[in-house]
This record gives sequence, structure tokens and C-alpha cells, in this order.
Amino acid sequence: MRDDITDLINNIFHGSQEIRQASVFALSRLGESALEYLFMLLKDKNDQAREAAVYALGEMGDRRFAEHIIPLVYDKNDSVREQAAYALGRICDERAIEPLISLFGDKNVSVRIVSVNAISRIGAPALGHLMKLLSDKNELVRESAAHCLGKLGDERAIEPLLKLLSDTNIYVRMAAAHALSNLGEPVMKTLFTLLSDKSESVRESAVYALGEMGDARSLPYIVKLINDSNSFVRMAAAHALGKLCDEKAIEPLIKLTGDKNVFVRMAAAHALGKIGDEKAIAPLLKLLCDDNVFVCMGALDAFNQIGKKGVEYLLKFLTSHDPAIRKASAKALGKICDERAITPLILSIWDEDEGVLKEVGEALDKIDTYWYTRDATRQYFPYFSEALKKGGRHVKLYIIGILEKIGELGIAGIDVADILKDYIKDEDKEIRLKTAQALEKIKERV
Repeated sequence: MRDDITDLINNIFHGSQEIRQASVFALSRLGESALEYLFMLLKDKNDQAREAAVYALGEMGDRRFAEHIIPLVYDKNDSVREQAAYALGRICDERAIEPLISLFGDKNVSVRIVSVNAISRIGAPALGHLMKLLSDKNELVRESAAHCLGKLGDERAIEPLLKLLSDTNIYVRMAAAHALSNLGEPVMKTLFTLLSDKSESVRESAVYALGEMGDARSLPYIVKLINDSNSFVRMAAAHALGKLCDEKAIEPLIKLTGDKNVFVRMAAAHALGKIGDEKAIAPLLKLLCDDNVFVCMGALDAFNQIGKKGVEYLLKFLTSHDPAIRKASAKALGKICDERAITPLILSIWDEDEGVLKEVGEALDKIDTYWYTRDATRQYFPYFSEALKKGGRHVKLYIIGILEKIGELGIAGIDVADILKDYIKDEDKEIRLKTAQALEKIKERV
């Protein structure tokens, strides 16, 4: 047995990550016979050795080991501290509460998160300690304490958490709001009242909490805040309405798509995407044409959320009289990548607007890079030929490029050279040049 343990420890020092993990797990299964070695490893200078020993002891889950693991909470190595917090959470010994709380202000976010989860596992005995920390000078400590109280879900924390909604730090306020949302019914009426608080921070936090609850009863209260004077409150209201996923929220959210604030428009787009109603399609298309790139990205993300059921609505907009709408629709279809859009997009190649054609071409390529090789696409070659005769310059250049690719592939039954030959003498110099280049490449293949 001693030799087996020695081999496993050697693996921890010298093995690959996979072998180290397997060896640590094996040590944790050896129980009492491995304790002497694990306690020694806790004091080793090697960071990986200390981390491995802490993990193994945590997996054993024996409260006797808490006194050996607690000193590692103050280790210089981030991974060791994180693993110590995790192990103490597994053991669930009350002696670990204060050492774990000391990690709430840790510089490493992973360590803080693990310590919060660990104290949450210890449960009720930590409540009093946590509520005191809500008034700590360090915002990281206040934030972590609020998160932890949210996980505990004890109603005794309601009043202290409500006071935190006016904290100077936004992350502390959001942590408190999220914690209150976990407490549900007992705090809902109070949050309704706070929506009209004179402090914009309190209003923002309260509406965020209600959104996290996702209770439809809060809808009429939240809707009132879309006209709030503060943009952060309006943004939080949009976020909350998206969380509710109620059709009654659509009209208020559509109103917010015209908000002067970039972040409010982004939040409205995201919320409309979550609800996914037909009424949201046209406003979202307008946001795709927004002057701000982040709003455009938000609208694209919304279409991605709506997914395939939004395709049929987008297809209708390919024939809009407004080129900006046609362009936005093509862009969205390319993002969603639904094959049902291929034929309508092909029929949009003959578009009088060069910007629209560019988006149509990119959308087709995103849906299927070789869309022009499909059997079903062949029926549109007479359409390509007609577009070459009557389409604008940008249409001709695009179709010559597609025909060149088809010719290079040598698809049976399609004489691309015969279609292109008339354009070698086109009055447009660029068209003549592109035609000549296409014919040359096709000839080289033959």
C-alpha cells in the first residue's frame, strides 16, 4: 500500500495534468491510509502538491480535516486558496465560516465565487456573519455577502439587503437585487414601492430584482419605468420586461427601440428577441440599420434568439420598398442561416441597390458557401442570364463572379462560356475585364 501511495504522489509532482487528477482522485479513495501523506503535502513548497492534497481531503468530506485545510485559505497561491474554499464547502464545518469570509475580498474572482458557494453550503450558521458584512467598507466583501445571502434564501436578510439597493457600487446593488429576487413573494410588494423611490439607483435595482423574479404580476409596475428620466432605469426596465417574456411587454419595448440612449436600445432589442413575437421584426430591422454598431449587434443577436420562426417574416422584407430594410433583412437571414432563405435571396440578386446585393451575396455564402452548385439552383440560370442583360453594373459584376465559380467547377449541362461571351465587348471596362478573367479561368480548367 505504501508503495502505491508513493507512486501516486510521484505522479502528482511529475505526471501530466490528466495523470495528476487521476492520482489525486485515487488518493482520496484510499481513506485513512493516505492521511499521513496528504497532511505532509499540505505543507509542501510545491503549489500543485498543496492543491492536490486539499482536493483529496475535501473529497473525503470528513470534518476532522477542517483544521488542516483552514490554514490553506491564506495560501499565497490562487489555485490553492480556491481549492481550500471548495474543500471547506464540501466538509461543511462551522469553523470554516470566518476563514471563508476572509476570501470575500480576495483579488481573484474565482476564489471569491467559490468561497460564496462554500459558505452557502454551511448554511444558517453563517447568516449573522453575512448580514454584518453588508456594511463592510470593501465593496467586494459587500457584493460577496449579498450573493451568499441570496443563496441562503433566509427572509431575515430582507431588510439589510434592501438597504444595499442604494449602495454606491453598482455591482453591490445588483448582487443585493439578485439576492432579493431569490426571496420571492415576501419582498415583492416592497420592491413595487421602491420603483417610485426618489433615488435612481434604488429604482434601477428594484426593477432589476423584479425582472429576475419573472413574475407576471410585476409587468404593469415595470412598464411605467420605460418613461423614467434616468437611462439606467429605462435600460433595467427593458431587461426586466425581456425576463418576463410576456406579449404585453412588446409595445413598451418597441417604444424603447427609439430611445435616445444606445444602451436602452440594445436592452430593448435583446428583450424583443427573447419574446420573439412577429410585431418585433420591423422594429428590430430598423435597429439593424442603427448608427451605433453595438445596437446593430444587439439587433442581430435578437434575430438569432428568434431563430427560425423569424425567417418567414424576414423573407417578406426582402421585397420592401426601402433599400435599408431589404439590406437589413438580408443581413439577418445570413446570421440565422436557414436554408429556406436561399431561393428568395437568389431572387434578390437583381436588386437595384448595390448595398443590398452585397448583403444578399454574403448571406447566401453564410448559409451555404456552394449554394450555386445545388441542383435546385440550376433553374435560376435563365434568371442570371436575364439579369446580366438588364441588371445594373453591380448586378452584372456579381453574376459574372458566380458564373466564373460555376465554370471552374465544370458543372455538367451548364455552358457558362456561352452566357459570358457577349460581355467580353461590354461598354463598361470593368465588366469586360472581369468577363475576360472569368473566361480565361474556365478555359484553363478545360
